[in-house]
Amino acid sequence: MRVLLAPHGTRGDIQPMLALAVALRARGHIVRFSIPRGFLAWVGACGFEAVSNGVDIEAEMRSPDARLNSVRWMFGRLRDQTTQMFEPIARASESADIIVGAGAQLVTSSIAEWREVPHAMFAFCPCAMPTAAAPPPTVRTQTLPPWMNRLLWQVGAPIADLALRATINRGRAALGLRSIASTLTHVSGSCVIIAADPDLAPPGEDGPESLVSTDALVFEEGRELDPRLDAFLNLDPSPIYVGFGSMIAAGAEELVGQAIAAARAVGRGAVISAGWAGLDRYVAQSDDILTVGSIPHRAVLPRVAAIVHHGGAGTTTAAASAGVPQVILPHLLDQFYWAHRIERLGLGPRALPVSLITADILTDRLDIALNDAGTRRRAAALGPAIAARNGADAAVDHLERLVGSA
Repeated sequence: MRVLLAPHGTRGDIQPMLALAVALRARGHIVRFSIPRGFLAWVGACGFEAVSNGVDIEAEMRSPDARLNSVRWMFGRLRDQTTQMFEPIARASESADIIVGAGAQLVTSSIAEWREVPHAMFAFCPCAMPTAAAPPPTVRTQTLPPWMNRLLWQVGAPIADLALRATINRGRAALGLRSIASTLTHVSGSCVIIAADPDLAPPGEDGPESLVSTDALVFEEGRELDPRLDAFLNLDPSPIYVGFGSMIAAGAEELVGQAIAAARAVGRGAVISAGWAGLDRYVAQSDDILTVGSIPHRAVLPRVAAIVHHGGAGTTTAAASAGVPQVILPHLLDQFYWAHRIERLGLGPRALPVSLITADILTDRLDIALNDAGTRRRAAALGPAIAARNGADAAVDHLERLVGSA
C-alpha cells in the first residue's frame, strides 16, 4: 500500500503522523509525506520521503504581522495556505493508494477524489468534529450545556462555508471537480479518525457517521538526553518544565520572565523549552534555569515535578502519561478544551488564558500542582494507563480496511 500522509499545521499535527508512518512502515507499506517545509529535514531524518506542501507555517507564525489571537487572521491564513497546497499535494499524490490528511488540512479530500482513491482525515481532539460534547474549537468556554454546543456547531457551519468554501472550490475547479456546498460536510464526508486518549478526551456519542476513534498516536523518539539536561533533571527538589511548543505569545519575554519568577517563588528550578517563540533569547542561564530545544517528552517529563504548557493535544497527552500535574496556559483553539479536561479530571489546577497570567497567579497554580496531594495522586494513578496506549496500529488497521474495500 502506497500512502501519502499530508498533515498540515504545527509540530503537534506532524508528530502523530510520524507515529502512524512508523506503524505503516512496520507493516511493509510505503509512506510519503507532503508537509510544511520547516518539517522536511526532521521527517527525512526519520527515514521517510518528504516533499513540501508549499507552505512555511513557522515563518508565517513568526511574522511580525501574525495575529494568533485573531480568528479572522487565522481564517485568512488558512485560505491562503489552502490555495498554496492544492498543486504541491496533487503532484505528491501520484501513485498513492490512499491519501491521508490531518490538522488544518482542507485539500486532501479533493485530491483523493481527483485521484479516485480512498481518503482519511485525522484529528487529535474530539472538538474538531461536531458533537454535543464540546463547542467548536474557536469557542473558549467549555462549560456550556450540550444543546448549546450543538447549536454553536450549527451556527458556525455557514460561517466556515463563507470563509473557506470559495477557496476550496477554486482549487477543485482547477482539478476539474464539481463545487462543494458545505466545507464541514466535505471535510467530514470520508473516514474521520479521532486519535485521542479515551480518558483524557472521550469521543462524543453523536458525531458524524464517518467518525471512528483510536488512542492517541504516540511517536517514540529514541534520542539520548543532552548530558546537561540529564544532570539538571537530577536536581533536588525536581525542577518544573515550561514549554509552549509552536505557540508564539505576543509578550513572550514577559511570559518567560513570569514563569521563572513563579518557579523561584515555589523553590524550584526550571527547564525552559525555547519553542518557536525563541524563549531562550530572554533567559539568562543560571544554576536553577536551563534552556533547551526540542526534547523527547517521554524521557524528560516523568522526571519533573510539574509541567507548564500551552495545552496542545500532544503535550497534554505526554504530560498526563508522565503522571505529573500540569498547569495549562491556553493560547488558542482546542487548547481550551484540553485545559478544561485536565481541570475536570483533577490533573492540574484551573487554567487561565496565557494573556491573563501574572507571576503571582502562576505561582498559585504551581503551588497547587506541587503540593495538592489529590492532584498529585490522580496524576500518578492515571499516568501508567495513558502511557501504555498507542493508537498507531489501530489507525493502520482502519487505513488498510479503507483500501481493501475500495
